[in-house]
Amino acid sequence: MFRATPRHNVNLTGDELRLAVLAAAGRTEHIDGRAHFEAAACRYFGVQHAVAIESGRTALYLALLGLGLPKNATVVLPRYCFFSLVKVVEGMGYTPRFAPVHPDTFALDPARLAPHLDGADAVVLIHPFGQLADMAGLQAVCSTLGVPLVEDASQATGARWGRHRAGAIADVGVFSLVSGKNLQTFGGGLLLTHRDDVMARINERLRDASEVDNATVSRLFRSGLQRWFLTTPVGFRGFMHPATLTLQTVAPSKLDAMFYEARATFDPQRAIRRLSNTQGALGCMEIEQLDARNATRRSNALRIIEGLKGVHGIELPIFDSTAENSFNAVAIRTNDATLLARRLRRSGYDTRSDYMEWFGPTQDFSEEVLYLPNHPAMTQQDVDGLVRAVRDALR
Repeated sequence: MFRATPRHNVNLTGDELRLAVLAAAGRTEHIDGRAHFEAAACRYFGVQHAVAIESGRTALYLALLGLGLPKNATVVLPRYCFFSLVKVVEGMGYTPRFAPVHPDTFALDPARLAPHLDGADAVVLIHPFGQLADMAGLQAVCSTLGVPLVEDASQATGARWGRHRAGAIADVGVFSLVSGKNLQTFGGGLLLTHRDDVMARINERLRDASEVDNATVSRLFRSGLQRWFLTTPVGFRGFMHPATLTLQTVAPSKLDAMFYEARATFDPQRAIRRLSNTQGALGCMEIEQLDARNATRRSNALRIIEGLKGVHGIELPIFDSTAENSFNAVAIRTNDATLLARRLRRSGYDTRSDYMEWFGPTQDFSEEVLYLPNHPAMTQQDVDGLVRAVRDALR
């Protein structure tokens, strides 16, 4: 039987699925779910403080606020990043400054970072696609110049550098918990820090914060269940994959629009909401599954990368093999990502061009980025079939 493979899947155990169904139906009472999740995050990541909040954007805002940056601060970002980082920095009245990334890792390049730190007040890094950035190099540069470092570890939840977890290495770490992430609460964000002074400033801002309301929770879980179904074998093969194939042929602009997210401004003055107790309960369950799911991602990714070595027409990612990378996707560089994606979809493997983009006048590589599917629901047969499909598409 033809087995179509989605680019990501929404992992849910039986207990998680039952919780999601109840929440979608409006049964959202889970006493102290958020508090339990925050405590579980502190234990898992090995930090003193954790805050579960409404979104990853809000988590980044609180991280920068907690650092006590001066008015009109300058915040250094990777010039290849997700637009929401830029919107949060700009929304706070800060000036973003864009620094080079390494073409092989997609992450901030510590060897070229120092000149961009003159007068800077903070640096925000990401771990692209679950491959850890050069933390030793970045910490050395930033600590020498006295610039605090923020990790956006949304793509690398559960990855490990030595004994340290991604997101718990820098001064502050932030995560998005939307569907499809390694750790998901159907919307939400997480902030981690060791620093008491950072946490004190954040607590002051959250003094009057309310919890995400029940109606919103139900809506988030209904949407999450829909995404879950469309990434199951039945939902993807029967509905999502045929629709994608049709759209890429007759209405490619509509296919692109499915993945487009409006570049909304960030308002730092608006009311902030903490994660709901129901979402927190789901987060506790997800943390218990995180290491096992990441182990499968890691095994799949290494098999994909090994199988694609030497293939003409693509550049494979370079990563620290001593780290436990989480490989949220396997990102490759190619000169025609659109054509390769179309061919892979026809072979049953969904993929898409990267959602990150360039900021500033300079780019560090010219190829397009395409990320190949890699998730815990993929079997070894799926992985080997993907390798063959890429090889065939590039002949």
